[in-house]
Amino acid sequence: MPIHFNLRSSFCLFTAVFFLSMIAAVPAGAGQKPLEDRPMDFALVHDGNCKETCIQWISAEGAITSDTPKRFKTLLRSLKGRKFPVVFQSYGGDVEAALSIGRMIRAAGFETAIGRTRLNDCPMLEPRCAQKIVKNGWSVGEVHAGGAYCFSACPLALAGGKVRAAGATSDIGLHQITNGRKNSGYGTAGRRNLDAISTRSDPLLKRMLSIYLDEMGVSRDDVFAMMGLATPDGLYRVQNAEALRSGVITKVFSDTEEPGYVSHAADPQASEDVAQ
Repeated sequence: MPIHFNLRSSFCLFTAVFFLSMIAAVPAGAGQKPLEDRPMDFALVHDGNCKETCIQWISAEGAITSDTPKRFKTLLRSLKGRKFPVVFQSYGGDVEAALSIGRMIRAAGFETAIGRTRLNDCPMLEPRCAQKIVKNGWSVGEVHAGGAYCFSACPLALAGGKVRAAGATSDIGLHQITNGRKNSGYGTAGRRNLDAISTRSDPLLKRMLSIYLDEMGVSRDDVFAMMGLATPDGLYRVQNAEALRSGVITKVFSDTEEPGYVSHAADPQASEDVAQ
């Protein structure tokens, strides 16, 4: 059974804080799934005429599911060794899938960042609308670090980048993993347990995360402590200083920087089989 972070209740706790950034993520269509329920997809995006200079990136947005690593692997094959930063915005999801994505990112030598992508001509309330994602090619839009978010299992995937960046106003959140029924006295609802990283004690899970964080150069002790500071239904908001000290990120964007790769005189021709 996939292991998930549970973030539905925690979103309510931070509605006031994140309202301005979250409203842009509300889908325009009444019948469309909310962002936290949409599976993560990947899109190649650039922001202008790349025969001169442009910003290029891989936009990764949506819930991390068991199928997400397969989609990302398909994208990697289509790039044929070309490197672009992976820019995440996600509420999180499947922990094991996040670790798999992180390892693929590290093996490919990609940088990672937290950022929100807006595609040209999308509705204001659905800035990354599906109809403007070009399959097997490049979409056109812009990317911003401010107000972007990476919660739950998302920071684990983010850790795959040897360089991993966030803006000064980006949001990173961690909490305990939901891995089964809550045992009595262990991570009980509404109560913090600084020794608990999950709702059920699981040494194998803790070892799996420890090995991964060590591989990625992230302090396991710091990450586990921050996870323990929030219940599974809560969220610990990681400050930039904490994120840098722990290695969750290695860089904070300045006010004049944005995520993405600056390309000079490059032509982003469509690649075949780009994952959507």
